Amino acid sequence: MNAIKEKTNPADILNGYLDSGEIEPIQIIPITYALLVQKFKYSYKSHNLGRNIDEFDNIVSKVSNWDKIDIVLVYHNPTIGCIAINPKNPNHFRKVGFLQKNQLITVYTKCFDENVEEKDAKELERKAIKLMIDILEGKDISDEDKELISEKRKVKKQEKKQEEVSEEAFQVTPKYGIEVTNELFHNGNVEAWKNIIEAYTTKYPHLKVMVFHGGEQIHDLNALFKWGKVKHGDTIFFCVAGKGIKDVNKLRKYLFEGASNRFHIFLKKDVNKPLDLF
Repeated sequence: MNAIKEKTNPADILNGYLDSGEIEPIQIIPITYALLVQKFKYSYKSHNLGRNIDEFDNIVSKVSNWDKIDIVLVYHNPTIGCIAINPKNPNHFRKVGFLQKNQLITVYTKCFDENVEEKDAKELERKAIKLMIDILEGKDISDEDKELISEKRKVKKQEKKQEEVSEEAFQVTPKYGIEVTNELFHNGNVEAWKNIIEAYTTKYPHLKVMVFHGGEQIHDLNALFKWGKVKHGDTIFFCVAGKGIKDVNKLRKYLFEGASNRFHIFLKKDVNKPLDLF
C-alpha cells in the first residue's frame, strides 16, 4: 500500500509478486479490486477488445506522457488467467506478447496530483479511461490527452532505458505460424497436434500452449477439424505462456510435422502415456 501511495504503479508491484511466485494470475482480480477499487478508489471500466494488438510502441509512447494519471490494465485471458499491465512500461507488453480480439480488458485510472481538486480528478480519470480504450482500438486521439499531461512534462520528455525481461519472468512468446502442408487439416492432424501439445505440457506443466486460427483463439483443437475451414496452405498460429519458456523451436518443428502428411508418426502412443518428445 505504501508503494502505491508513493506512486509506484500497482501493475509493476503485482508483476514483481507474480514473477517471484508469491501470487498466481488467478489472484490478480481480487487483489486489484480490493486495492484499486475499494482502498484507493480508482475509476475503472471493462471493455471487450475489438481488434488484435501486437504492436505496442505507439501505446507506450502516448500513455507514458500522462503523468497526472496512474493507469493499470488487467487483461483477461481464459487460458493463462489475468495479467496486470502498466501501459507506461514496455516490458509488460513484451511479456504479454499480444492482446487478443474479443478478450476482456479492464482499465483502472487514478489521479494522484495534489494540485487537482477531487471533482476534477474524477473527470480526468474518466477521460483517461476513454482515451486508453480509444488507443487500444487504434484510434488517433491527437492532442485530446493534453489535460492528462503536466506543464513540466510537456516541456521535458523523459527517456527511459529499456530493460531486458528476465527469462524467469512470466511472459508470452510471439505467435508462430505453422503452414498446413497436408491436403487439409483433418482429424489425424488434430490428434497429432493434441499429442504433441500434451507431450510438451507434460514435460513443462507450468507452461501453457495457445492456438489461434482466423484471428481467434482455439480452445478446443477438435474445432479445427469440425469447422472444415483449415485447408492446404492455411496458417495456424501458436504461442507459449509461462515462466522459463523452453523448447519452443522443437515444439514448432513437431507442430509443422503434425500439420503435414507425416502426422501419423505422432499417433503411435500408449493410451495412458504421453509421447516422449521433449
